[in-house]
Amino acid sequence: MRAATLTDHLAQWSDEQLGRLLVLRPDLCHPPVPDFAALATRASTQMSVLRALDGLDRAHLDVLEALAVLSQAPGMHDAGPAGSEDRLAAFFQNSPVGAVRALLEDLSEAALVVGVGDDWHLPPPVATALGHHPLAFGRPAAALAEGPDGNPNGSPAGSPRAPSEFPRDRAGILELLRGESARVPAPAEGVDGDLLARAAAALDALKSSPVARLPDPPGPVHDLLLGTGLLIRRDRLGEHPLEAGLAWRGGTAGRPLDPGPPQPTGRPVTGALSRNAALATIADLLRGTANLLDALAPGLRTLRTGGVGVRELKRLSAATGSSPEDTAWLLELVAAAGLSVLDPDTSTWRPSATVPEWRRSDRHTQWAALVAGWLSSGRAPMLGPPPAESTGHALAPDRNRPDAPRLRAALLESAREVESERPGTPLDPAVAERQRWRAPRQSSRTAAFTPALLAEAEQLGLSGAGALTEAGTLVAEGLLDQAAAALGQALPEAVTTVRLQGDLTAVAPGYLDPVVDRRLAGMADKEGDGAARVYRFSDASLHRALDAGATADEIEAFLAGHSADAVPQSLRYLIRDVARRHGMLSVGPAQAWLRSEDVDLLDAIVADPAMSPAQLERIAPTVVVAGVGHRDLHRLLATAGHRAALHRAPEETGHGQAEARTLPGTAESAFPEPVRAVRWAPSEEELAAQIARLRSAPSPVPSGPGTEEAVAVLRQAASLRQRVDLVTVDQRGRRQSRRVVPLAVAGGRVRCLAPEQDAEVVVPLHRVVSASTVE
Repeated sequence: MRAATLTDHLAQWSDEQLGRLLVLRPDLCHPPVPDFAALATRASTQMSVLRALDGLDRAHLDVLEALAVLSQAPGMHDAGPAGSEDRLAAFFQNSPVGAVRALLEDLSEAALVVGVGDDWHLPPPVATALGHHPLAFGRPAAALAEGPDGNPNGSPAGSPRAPSEFPRDRAGILELLRGESARVPAPAEGVDGDLLARAAAALDALKSSPVARLPDPPGPVHDLLLGTGLLIRRDRLGEHPLEAGLAWRGGTAGRPLDPGPPQPTGRPVTGALSRNAALATIADLLRGTANLLDALAPGLRTLRTGGVGVRELKRLSAATGSSPEDTAWLLELVAAAGLSVLDPDTSTWRPSATVPEWRRSDRHTQWAALVAGWLSSGRAPMLGPPPAESTGHALAPDRNRPDAPRLRAALLESAREVESERPGTPLDPAVAERQRWRAPRQSSRTAAFTPALLAEAEQLGLSGAGALTEAGTLVAEGLLDQAAAALGQALPEAVTTVRLQGDLTAVAPGYLDPVVDRRLAGMADKEGDGAARVYRFSDASLHRALDAGATADEIEAFLAGHSADAVPQSLRYLIRDVARRHGMLSVGPAQAWLRSEDVDLLDAIVADPAMSPAQLERIAPTVVVAGVGHRDLHRLLATAGHRAALHRAPEETGHGQAEARTLPGTAESAFPEPVRAVRWAPSEEELAAQIARLRSAPSPVPSGPGTEEAVAVLRQAASLRQRVDLVTVDQRGRRQSRRVVPLAVAGGRVRCLAPEQDAEVVVPLHRVVSASTVE
């Protein structure tokens, strides 16, 4: 089908067909087009065609590539028109004609094929976008035989065979090899295997890729294939010509057409096992996130080139009790969820102002915030090998990948499909197989990320024991709130009581309520990282609680109200003893002052060499002032072994207010905004407006040999290195005709080789009048 007829073809479509086209290929109306000629031109652009091909599954892509193959070899294995449904069904080893027809109709709706009667044609822009090797077939022998100037390559193996000289089937190819091998000298001593069998094995390997690297000098097998024309030299490579590939596969594609996705296999995982594994993983995730945020409180410095260095990462992993790999991933996750921000003034990562609210939230709300950050993150996965040309550092800018949200959405959609077809199916390798079928062109570029993304989904509890969970299914459907609600019902209730023990520890038998946990952590130090958290009371931890404004009576009352047992006597004595000693010294914010009724104690403090940085000066028998701030003075006293009560400034009063203030100089996001996970789709109003605009435009002139057709002819000739007669006009409107070999059509220009002038010429496409191939 000539590309110029696409304008007429689209003009004859109904409004329903046009609306379907714009839904399948929304880039055609974004921005809106003025008329059918512009619509056909945009539909023929390389970028639009490539975008449409990226969205095709394996079955639709196979049919397109089969049309491209048959259109290049119309005279071989004559079984009707190259684009007929019967011919295509026979090409796929007698696949059902109905399945082929359905696939062609789908492609027609996207304007990727054009039907004329009982024949289907492939527009030249689509054939060009499919590449030189559709269905792993090579280019025609005529295209391989000619160099850029249209002359034979003159390869050392001799002139390639003409298409009519190739055998018609596999038996003929073997007979050709057998006859040629008889004239080849016997292989050197030590070479094992029959030459004919090895040549047949090489031809089988060329079925997956028609291009092979030629050794220098070629071995016996390559000499045999080059001598028979089954391999044609192209510089240092050899290419299996189309005619030979068709003959070796018996005039077929070599496999049947599979219109449906591959069925998932593997032993199913029970729902209970998957659910329990996911719940345990989520508990570990939330606990690890809380520990990481605690460790981030002092700040995490970055390298000059960006990212967190190995030394800082090891320090952080030691503080959180996790591996460096898991710590790196959690750093990425909390940054994506907005729980940590980068201070641009100090190049330091710190917890954000939203962390206190996140800590107070229920576990399912905390989990939903992390999952939402993961879904929208424009970062390459961390649980896997670093991308090419990446430092591999956590939070490094070279891990930015704007299409990462689309990759995650596509992976979850494939996992949901597999789970719906066969519940409990292990996602690895079923998801990778499904993605290779759903979008083979995209999968070839992103397959390396699939294992890492599956590992991240497992770490988030979207899958458990390798199978998709109920929460994962809801997230894949875009129902994150419902997934969080379902998780909230599945997780056990938070406990509000602890077991106080005589060794000055408290044990929380399960997940402790966030409010109780925060109060308890203010008077005791957390130990361990298991499901049952241990809190240890000490002199320093109780001083910390008293510094925060609590009294001994309040501490005892809190412990008595949240303990399953009576408060042990040893803990009561410790609380009273610390409270008694806590008031002997007082520190205030008056830059700063130190007061004590014990004159001898003040004498010892002033004379202590460890307190010299405080620049102490006595202004009264019971009062000393310092040259440092009150918090620095309190820290120096603690280091020297003196515990003092801390009097806070008025602006610091109020429980938790200082913690919730916004950090100064923090940026909203340290990384670029990712692209949308869902492709833009026109609304009903936009579709109606675009179709009305097309209908109101002047009717297209009946197409004939013109610019649109000429561009298609030039593209086709450039791919096959065919000669064309090109007619152009100069600046004065005078026609010029020349015979050229097109080399490339891009950027509004065509680059050609003029054999008569032995020089390259570049012609703007708007000056092209017509182009026709030379028979």
